[in-house]
Amino acid sequence: MKLLLENWRKFLNEGGNVFVGQTASIPKEFIEPTLEKYRKELNRLFPLKKEVFSSFRPVGSVGKKPISGDIDLAGDATSFFPTGEVTPEELKSWNINPTDWKDTFNNFKKRARSRTDAELGWRAFLTELAKYINENSELIITDPKQVGPGIMFSLFPQFNDDNKQQDIGVQIDWMIGRADWLEFAYYSDRPSKTDSYLKGLHRTQLMLAMFLIKNISYHHSSGLKDRGTKKFITNSPKEVLKMLGGLYNGKINRSTTNNFHSLYKWLKENATPEEYRDVIGAYLKILDSTKSAKIRDQLTGEEINCGYIPKELEDFWIEHQDELRLKGKYICRDTNEKIWNHIQGN
Repeated sequence: MKLLLENWRKFLNEGGNVFVGQTASIPKEFIEPTLEKYRKELNRLFPLKKEVFSSFRPVGSVGKKPISGDIDLAGDATSFFPTGEVTPEELKSWNINPTDWKDTFNNFKKRARSRTDAELGWRAFLTELAKYINENSELIITDPKQVGPGIMFSLFPQFNDDNKQQDIGVQIDWMIGRADWLEFAYYSDRPSKTDSYLKGLHRTQLMLAMFLIKNISYHHSSGLKDRGTKKFITNSPKEVLKMLGGLYNGKINRSTTNNFHSLYKWLKENATPEEYRDVIGAYLKILDSTKSAKIRDQLTGEEINCGYIPKELEDFWIEHQDELRLKGKYICRDTNEKIWNHIQGN
């Protein structure tokens, strides 16, 4: 269980709402004008890097549903630095003092337990970049303390389809790494017509749990790592699928991993009973700490953040609650009435 919680903390650090109270879900029609203004502001801040920002592309569920909680932008590391790794001699073109970057890098290295120098270099670069943005922009706000090796969170005003600035912001997250891996790792299928609370994260978290019980870490920004040796394994989607198939003795293609239902069906068909129990146990423990649905309170009109357990797993959740120490503190009646009644003793 300690292993599971440690991995999940890392997963939480790769997403989530950083700017609580300052953001709201963004309507689909606001996304493009907002991103247009966002890129324009980045181009002003970094006039030599316009091509980098024009190559950013939304990943996950952005634009696939009427509203989105935030906007995830993927950028290829080689568009920032030709080798894909931070090179000090090119930092000035990003308006970053190489000495400041080196000092930040050394501070991170003192505390690093398993990060490589390349990962620490990226974290130092994005931290200094975040500081520069905060000091020079009146529109973009970043959180330097939450920066990861290939992850940066920012807050930006929403703009409507008439290019009018709104009174609320949206969180825009940078995901920097290998472009095809980022698209795979953050993939979100179109919303289910029969299960409105099911999201892309339910697919991704299931995959995370499938690797977790095999002692492999699934990192959104960088790929797979061996949990024992901390060594990098791969960030090739093709190799990841091959490895997943090998671990569970079944061939799997990319389309099978596109949503929870198809991935779950494949797991049931290929995993041993012991593997299945271990995966679903790990998966439900992850979901027990996840707020994935926003529900409108009928009495107050306020939005409530709730968790959601896929319907196929409600009975498993109830049967194994005590064994897995599931609390269900985020379960709402509207999302999982069966589990909610169980928790209430009804």
